[in-house]
Amino acid sequence: MKIQETNLEVKGSFKNRTKTNRVIIHHSDSDTGNAKVINGWHLNRDWTGIGYHFVILPDGIIERGRPEPTIGAHSGAGGNGDSIGVCLIGRFEKYAPTEAQIKSLLWLIKEYLFPKYGRLKVMGHKDVMATACPGKNFPWDKLYSSIKEDDEMAVEMKIKINDKIITGFILKDNLSYAPVRALAEALGAKVYWDEKAKMVLIQGRVENE
Repeated sequence: MKIQETNLEVKGSFKNRTKTNRVIIHHSDSDTGNAKVINGWHLNRDWTGIGYHFVILPDGIIERGRPEPTIGAHSGAGGNGDSIGVCLIGRFEKYAPTEAQIKSLLWLIKEYLFPKYGRLKVMGHKDVMATACPGKNFPWDKLYSSIKEDDEMAVEMKIKINDKIITGFILKDNLSYAPVRALAEALGAKVYWDEKAKMVLIQGRVENE
Protein backbone atom coordinates (compact mmCIF):
# COMPACT_ATOMS: atom_id res chain seq x y z
CA MET A 1 0.00 0.00 0.00
CA LYS A 2 1.24 3.53 -0.72
CA ILE A 3 0.18 7.16 -0.59
CA GLN A 4 -0.79 8.78 -3.86
CA GLU A 5 0.85 12.16 -4.39
CA THR A 6 -1.44 14.97 -5.57
CA ASN A 7 0.63 18.18 -5.98
CA LEU A 8 -2.31 20.37 -5.07
CA GLU A 9 -2.62 24.08 -5.70
CA VAL A 10 -1.86 26.31 -2.71
CA LYS A 11 -2.21 30.02 -2.03
CA GLY A 12 0.60 31.17 0.24
CA SER A 13 2.68 28.97 2.52
CA PHE A 14 2.06 26.59 5.39
CA LYS A 15 3.57 26.62 8.87
CA ASN A 16 5.22 23.50 10.28
CA ARG A 17 4.04 21.75 13.45
CA THR A 18 6.39 21.66 16.42
CA LYS A 19 4.84 18.46 17.81
CA THR A 20 2.62 15.60 16.68
CA ASN A 21 0.47 13.93 19.33
CA ARG A 22 -2.80 12.97 17.63
CA VAL A 23 -4.52 11.62 14.54
CA ILE A 24 -7.93 13.25 14.07
CA ILE A 25 -10.39 11.48 11.78
CA HIS A 26 -13.09 13.18 9.68
CA HIS A 27 -15.64 12.37 7.02
CA SER A 28 -16.17 14.62 4.00
CA ASP A 29 -19.97 14.65 4.51
CA SER A 30 -20.26 14.13 0.74
CA ASP A 31 -20.96 11.03 -1.35
CA THR A 32 -18.09 11.74 -3.73
CA GLY A 33 -14.88 13.72 -3.79
CA ASN A 34 -11.12 13.48 -3.49
CA ALA A 35 -8.18 15.57 -2.31
CA LYS A 36 -8.34 17.86 -5.34
CA VAL A 37 -12.05 18.51 -4.88
CA ILE A 38 -11.65 19.23 -1.16
CA ASN A 39 -8.69 21.48 -1.92
CA GLY A 40 -10.98 23.48 -4.20
CA TRP A 41 -13.59 23.79 -1.44
CA HIS A 42 -11.00 25.06 1.01
CA LEU A 43 -9.37 27.45 -1.45
CA ASN A 44 -12.81 28.94 -2.05
CA ARG A 45 -12.91 29.72 1.67
CA ASP A 46 -9.67 31.68 1.22
CA TRP A 47 -7.64 29.02 3.02
CA THR A 48 -4.03 28.33 2.02
CA GLY A 49 -5.10 24.92 0.75
CA ILE A 50 -6.71 21.66 1.82
CA GLY A 51 -7.02 21.38 5.58
CA TYR A 52 -6.46 17.60 5.84
CA HIS A 53 -3.13 15.84 5.53
CA PHE A 54 -4.62 12.68 4.00
CA VAL A 55 -7.83 11.79 2.15
CA ILE A 56 -9.06 8.19 1.81
CA LEU A 57 -11.38 7.41 -1.11
CA PRO A 58 -14.16 4.76 -1.02
CA ASP A 59 -11.98 2.32 -2.97
CA GLY A 60 -9.23 2.64 -0.35
CA ILE A 61 -6.84 4.88 -2.27
CA ILE A 62 -4.94 7.19 0.10
CA GLU A 63 -4.22 10.64 -1.29
CA ARG A 64 -1.86 13.19 0.18
CA GLY A 65 -3.42 16.51 1.10
CA ARG A 66 -1.65 19.27 3.01
CA PRO A 67 2.10 18.56 3.43
CA GLU A 68 2.49 16.13 6.33
CA PRO A 69 4.81 18.20 8.60
CA THR A 70 2.59 21.29 8.46
CA ILE A 71 -0.19 22.53 10.74
CA GLY A 72 -3.57 21.41 9.44
CA ALA A 73 -6.87 23.27 9.20
CA HIS A 74 -9.43 20.67 10.23
CA SER A 75 -10.10 20.77 13.98
CA GLY A 76 -10.00 24.38 15.14
CA ALA A 77 -7.48 26.11 17.35
CA GLY A 78 -7.70 23.33 19.94
CA GLY A 79 -6.91 20.51 17.53
CA ASN A 80 -4.85 21.70 14.59
CA GLY A 81 -1.52 22.47 16.23
CA ASP A 82 -0.42 18.97 17.25
CA SER A 83 -2.40 16.68 14.97
CA ILE A 84 -2.56 14.97 11.60
CA GLY A 85 -5.96 15.24 9.93
CA VAL A 86 -7.37 12.30 7.94
CA CYS A 87 -10.59 12.64 5.94
CA LEU A 88 -12.57 9.68 4.59
CA ILE A 89 -14.90 10.42 1.68
CA GLY A 90 -18.50 9.68 2.65
CA ARG A 91 -21.54 10.65 4.72
CA PHE A 92 -21.14 8.51 7.81
CA GLU A 93 -24.24 9.92 9.48
CA LYS A 94 -26.11 7.95 6.76
CA TYR A 95 -23.88 4.93 6.14
CA ALA A 96 -20.59 3.37 7.20
CA PRO A 97 -17.18 3.68 5.55
CA THR A 98 -16.25 0.96 3.09
CA GLU A 99 -14.12 -1.99 4.17
CA ALA A 100 -11.41 -0.70 1.82
CA GLN A 101 -11.39 2.67 3.60
CA ILE A 102 -11.02 1.12 7.04
CA LYS A 103 -8.26 -1.19 5.81
CA SER A 104 -6.38 1.78 4.36
CA LEU A 105 -6.96 3.88 7.48
CA LEU A 106 -5.52 1.13 9.67
CA TRP A 107 -2.49 0.83 7.39
CA LEU A 108 -1.97 4.61 7.47
CA ILE A 109 -2.16 4.73 11.27
CA LYS A 110 -0.33 1.55 12.25
CA GLU A 111 2.17 1.04 9.46
CA TYR A 112 2.90 4.60 8.35
CA LEU A 113 2.24 7.13 11.12
CA PHE A 114 3.01 5.15 14.30
CA PRO A 115 6.53 4.15 13.17
CA LYS A 116 7.30 7.80 12.36
CA TYR A 117 5.71 9.59 15.31
CA GLY A 118 5.25 6.98 18.01
CA ARG A 119 1.92 5.84 19.47
CA LEU A 120 -0.31 8.77 18.57
CA LYS A 121 -3.75 9.22 20.11
CA VAL A 122 -6.47 8.39 17.57
CA MET A 123 -9.68 10.38 17.87
CA GLY A 124 -12.57 11.90 15.95
CA HIS A 125 -13.31 15.48 14.97
CA LYS A 126 -16.25 15.28 17.41
CA ASP A 127 -13.79 14.77 20.28
CA VAL A 128 -12.30 18.22 19.84
CA MET A 129 -15.18 20.30 18.43
CA ALA A 130 -18.99 20.45 18.65
CA THR A 131 -19.76 18.32 15.59
CA ALA A 132 -21.04 14.83 14.72
CA CYS A 133 -18.04 14.23 12.41
CA PRO A 134 -17.04 11.57 11.42
CA GLY A 135 -20.63 10.42 11.90
CA LYS A 136 -22.60 7.95 13.99
CA ASN A 137 -21.82 5.04 11.62
CA PHE A 138 -18.06 5.33 11.90
CA PRO A 139 -16.84 1.95 13.30
CA TRP A 140 -14.80 3.10 16.30
CA ASP A 141 -14.96 -0.30 18.04
CA LYS A 142 -13.44 -2.01 15.00
CA LEU A 143 -10.74 0.61 14.65
CA TYR A 144 -9.73 0.64 18.29
CA SER A 145 -9.81 -3.15 18.67
CA SER A 146 -7.47 -3.53 15.71
CA ILE A 147 -5.06 -0.97 17.14
CA LYS A 148 -5.25 -2.65 20.56
CA GLU A 149 -4.49 -6.07 19.06
CA ASP A 150 -1.46 -4.59 17.38
CA ASP A 151 -0.37 -2.96 20.66
CA GLU A 152 -0.61 -6.29 22.49
CA MET A 153 1.93 -7.81 20.09
CA ALA A 154 4.35 -4.91 20.56
CA VAL A 155 6.71 -4.00 23.39
CA GLU A 156 7.16 -0.35 24.25
CA MET A 157 10.72 0.80 24.74
CA LYS A 158 12.57 3.89 25.88
CA ILE A 159 15.97 4.98 24.63
CA LYS A 160 18.34 7.24 26.54
CA ILE A 161 20.55 9.48 24.42
CA ASN A 162 23.06 11.29 26.63
CA ASP A 163 20.74 12.60 29.37
CA LYS A 164 17.53 12.67 27.34
CA ILE A 165 15.01 9.81 27.44
CA ILE A 166 13.07 9.29 24.20
CA THR A 167 9.75 7.42 24.30
CA GLY A 168 7.56 6.08 21.51
CA PHE A 169 9.86 3.25 20.42
CA ILE A 170 8.22 -0.10 19.69
CA LEU A 171 9.73 -3.57 19.36
CA LYS A 172 7.54 -5.81 17.21
CA ASP A 173 8.38 -8.96 15.26
CA ASN A 174 12.07 -8.42 16.12
CA LEU A 175 12.02 -4.99 14.45
CA SER A 176 12.43 -1.66 16.23
CA TYR A 177 10.13 1.20 15.22
CA ALA A 178 11.21 4.70 16.15
CA PRO A 179 9.70 8.18 15.67
CA VAL A 180 12.18 9.65 13.21
CA ARG A 181 11.88 13.30 14.26
CA ALA A 182 12.30 12.59 17.98
CA LEU A 183 15.34 10.39 17.38
CA ALA A 184 17.03 12.80 14.96
CA GLU A 185 16.47 15.85 17.15
CA ALA A 186 17.78 14.03 20.22
CA LEU A 187 21.00 13.44 18.28
CA GLY A 188 21.27 17.15 17.51
CA ALA A 189 20.01 16.97 13.94
CA LYS A 190 17.31 19.04 12.27
CA VAL A 191 14.41 17.50 10.37
CA TYR A 192 12.90 19.22 7.36
CA TRP A 193 10.25 18.38 4.77
CA ASP A 194 11.20 18.85 1.11
CA GLU A 195 7.85 19.47 -0.56
CA LYS A 196 9.24 19.27 -4.10
CA ALA A 197 11.03 15.95 -3.57
CA LYS A 198 8.38 14.61 -1.14
CA MET A 199 11.21 13.65 1.16
CA VAL A 200 12.19 13.99 4.82
CA LEU A 201 15.61 15.62 5.11
CA ILE A 202 17.79 15.12 8.18
CA GLN A 203 20.65 17.57 8.61
CA GLY A 204 23.28 16.37 11.06
CA ARG A 205 24.84 18.39 13.82
CA VAL A 206 27.92 20.38 12.86
CA GLU A 207 30.67 20.39 15.47
CA ASN A 208 33.01 23.36 15.90
CA GLU A 209 36.67 22.52 15.47
